[in-house]
Amino acid sequence: MQNSQKRLRPVVKDPYLLPLETEPANIIDAMNTIVSHSENTGFTENLLFYLQKPIHYLCEKLQINEKQAVLLSVICELGSDTNVSISMLSEHFGCSNLNSLTFIKELDELVKKRLISKPSNNTYTTKCEVLNAFSNNEVYAHKAIKFATCEELLCAIETLSYEYDRGISIMDFHDAIQIMLDDNMHLEFAKKLQSYDLNRNDQAILICACILLCCHEQCTFDLSDLRRYVDRRHNGTIWHELTSQTHELIFLELVEPSCDNGMEDDEVFELTKKAKTEFLSGVALLSEDSMFKKIKDFIHYKSIVPKDLYFDATVKEQFNRLCNFLQKESYAEIHDRLVQNGMRTGFACLFYGSPGTGKTEAALQLARMTERGIYQVNMASVRSKWVGESEKNVKGIFSQYRSIVSHSEVAPILLLNEADALLGNRFTNTNKSVEKMENTMQNIILEEMERLNGILIATTNLTESLDSAFERRFLFKLRFNNPDANARLHIWESMIPEITSITNHKQIVEHYPFSGGQIENIARKCKIECILNGKAPDFDMLKTFCDEENLVKERSRVAGFRNAS
Repeated sequence: MQNSQKRLRPVVKDPYLLPLETEPANIIDAMNTIVSHSENTGFTENLLFYLQKPIHYLCEKLQINEKQAVLLSVICELGSDTNVSISMLSEHFGCSNLNSLTFIKELDELVKKRLISKPSNNTYTTKCEVLNAFSNNEVYAHKAIKFATCEELLCAIETLSYEYDRGISIMDFHDAIQIMLDDNMHLEFAKKLQSYDLNRNDQAILICACILLCCHEQCTFDLSDLRRYVDRRHNGTIWHELTSQTHELIFLELVEPSCDNGMEDDEVFELTKKAKTEFLSGVALLSEDSMFKKIKDFIHYKSIVPKDLYFDATVKEQFNRLCNFLQKESYAEIHDRLVQNGMRTGFACLFYGSPGTGKTEAALQLARMTERGIYQVNMASVRSKWVGESEKNVKGIFSQYRSIVSHSEVAPILLLNEADALLGNRFTNTNKSVEKMENTMQNIILEEMERLNGILIATTNLTESLDSAFERRFLFKLRFNNPDANARLHIWESMIPEITSITNHKQIVEHYPFSGGQIENIARKCKIECILNGKAPDFDMLKTFCDEENLVKERSRVAGFRNAS
């Protein structure tokens, strides 16, 4: 840094190459200045001289050198929604691809500092948490999470996969995986995986196969297993390459088609002996202590990420009461008293309400707060096109849950997620096979609820068509409404802290009765706007994004707004 400040002024023939005098206001301002003035400049010494004020601002703020400051700024601009290749950098600076190869050393230093990530060979991107820090004019400080064993690392990645399944971007998901691997290079698994230099999707396939084997004792995988790990836009291509045996992992002899009684199945795959030896050497695949890790869709309560829940007063009171009932000591006492009085001991709970109101997240946090595992089943995946298979799947869910309960000191929660179709009114006087199947599945669930020994939570968007037989069997029924104004204010302020400085921001809160999921969408749009254009959210921006979030704009709802000045 001191050497760069002592640089002699170069001999400049072009009068416009006098140093830029404007002092940057913050990190984003400095980056915007660098990006706007570096295009087609050839990345020369004259450029570094001309932009010395914004460059030196970033150097001192982020503890990086001048070239790294320029490269980081351009990657933050270009890499907000894609991976940035060396050729993209050379195109921006207007220099040859050969000259741009000199960037690699500086880029790799930025990767080591955790300011950018390297999804594949010679492509780079920005990380969401880094951009968030920059947008707040803060220095990003990475907090490493280290695991003692390969199994712990794989379980943490599996937990992360549920976030992707619930809506985070594939880029953020793969970035988070890479960070976990980088933080745990002391583990042979991470070290060996890194040595193959696979692209993000291929790395995720390999990780998925290892998770299934180590955590669930599932030796094979198919396309449905990969959906939580790979970019869904590339599912078709990935599966074609696997089934046609042209995939990179097959060439590397890490994955192969599964064999059953000597017959090769080109729709099911497994890790090769080579892969198991290299990646899972020393892993106790049959450990009794990890029994529940073998069960697909079982989540240990310690793996659930804590999140703040904001509900209106009624829902909050009901949720807290249910949470108190399910605490270990309270639940055990209630269970024993019910047995003594000859009553059913099962706790069946219905969480219902509009999408995005936090039903599934509430169930997960309830499991975490009461220190119970949660066996999560998406009911939409239970149906099968084969006769009798759907009914068999429903029975299998409850059979598996009974087995879990029998081996648990503390009863876990069975979460039937998105159970809308199975909780509606049953069909009467029907001859249609599909409707008969629906009725049979509903009858199985009703019978299982009658003899339930444990805790069941079903989530649904249904508000009116709940079958009366189900209504009787749910001991607790929590309606999740869109949050009231007070709860919405907390959600807005937690997701967009800057909103408190906006005049009349409470008008936004009061006039748009959004769910938490809708507010999160708006918060993400604001963050993107800030990252790309350096614009902090203001009243007009929030109002525009709120109007866009409404599929049908209700003019009366926004009447009377006045711009904040």
